[in-house]
Amino acid sequence: MENEVIFYTYGLCTMFYAMMAWIFWRRGSDKLSRLVMILMMIISISLIKDLFFLHDEMNAKDWNWIMMTAVDMVAEPFYAFILIELCRPGTLSKKMMLCHEAPFVLLPILLYITRIETFYDILVAWSAIYGVYYAIWTLIEIPRYHKILKERFSYEENINLNWLRIIMFSFFAILTLWVVDSVIVNIYIESAYMIGSMVIWMFICSFIYRHESVLSELTVAGTSAKEDMPKDEDINPVDIGIRIEHLMLIQKAYLNPQIKLSDVAKQIGSNRTYVSNWFNRNRQSSFFDYVNDLRVEFACTLLETSDMSLGDISHESGFNSKATFYRLFKKLKGCTPNEFRDKCKTL
Repeated sequence: MENEVIFYTYGLCTMFYAMMAWIFWRRGSDKLSRLVMILMMIISISLIKDLFFLHDEMNAKDWNWIMMTAVDMVAEPFYAFILIELCRPGTLSKKMMLCHEAPFVLLPILLYITRIETFYDILVAWSAIYGVYYAIWTLIEIPRYHKILKERFSYEENINLNWLRIIMFSFFAILTLWVVDSVIVNIYIESAYMIGSMVIWMFICSFIYRHESVLSELTVAGTSAKEDMPKDEDINPVDIGIRIEHLMLIQKAYLNPQIKLSDVAKQIGSNRTYVSNWFNRNRQSSFFDYVNDLRVEFACTLLETSDMSLGDISHESGFNSKATFYRLFKKLKGCTPNEFRDKCKTL
């Protein structure tokens, strides 16, 4: 019965990770998709490999178990690579990836050649330090990433990383279970670890698959300054302000739900840096806040003067979703759209 449970669990997880590898291969050739695809392939191969070494008498001191665990750690840097590509798109290089991966490859090789278990202990310690470091790094980077997004985008759907915080804490739970599983070899703990990991990866893959690439909108290290030069180098801040406000207030460009800072810069004949600086200095506001303030004001007009449904008002005002509309409206007006409409009727 126990063998049936573990083989069924391994089979189920192998099929899931293999399917995810195929889905992300089909998704596109962007770096994030390729990283997820490779990680899914590594996990699938690792699971198939483990099936040849599982047996009833295996324990935490068993040589096969130690080698299996050591080899499985090769996948760990790919978790970090995905986090880096999510939080700092475009900064991950092949050289950086090789440097990260080196200790996770060399230590298992040394362990296999010498059979000195000290190498395994070093690998486990390094793996723990590496994992905790990138967990903390990610939690610090997410607010910085969101700040940059607010300077470049007028929407949040499919580009924010709030979901990653929940996933990070879930990973800690899985990591704890993995440590217990590595020390106490038990068929049911192993199954719980496998199923728990798979469920979390279902959510991760779902979010990553919908995640919109923001690489073209973000200024990354090493980008040539010439690529973002203004069309007219003599343009002054006053002219930029006049052009921006004409575009926004007269042409109502904010009603485009997908408008980005680069779109504004292109339409007024400037560049993203100048436009972003104008918002920060002259409006003491991010691009995101400025655009969504205008959208909320437009929605207020519709709520006062029409009987349109809230869904239609949300769409007409330039919001990508009703949830974002409700949240920002309540934040800026201190009441829900329905409450605002009711107040208008009583006046």
